[in-house]
Amino acid sequence: MSKNQPIRFLQVATAASAGLLCAAAFAQAPAMPADNANAAVPPGMTQVEPPKDPLVQRREANKQASDEYNATRKAAKREYKQDVKSAKQVRSAEKKANDAAARQELSGGSTRN
Repeated sequence: MSKNQPIRFLQVATAASAGLLCAAAFAQAPAMPADNANAAVPPGMTQVEPPKDPLVQRREANKQASDEYNATRKAAKREYKQDVKSAKQVRSAEKKANDAAARQELSGGSTRN
């Protein structure tokens, strides 16, 4: 077909119908499973896992380090709270003992006038 010849209606219709036939054939094709990663491996074959992306490895390493840090921090916080609680109990016991000693000294102590 040269550049100067007009496009005929029959040529356009033929091209359009061929495109529709291809689309219809594709639409009737059986669907592939959506998750090919979990497809069964045929017997006698071993499935090889592809190497991980360096960015994925970095993200997993950062997640592991973050989890370890948070666990250590929580353990330290729990230990600190126990130390504070025991210190408060000791201070309270000492305060009660000092109050009792002061009351006894005032009640049974010397009387000045």
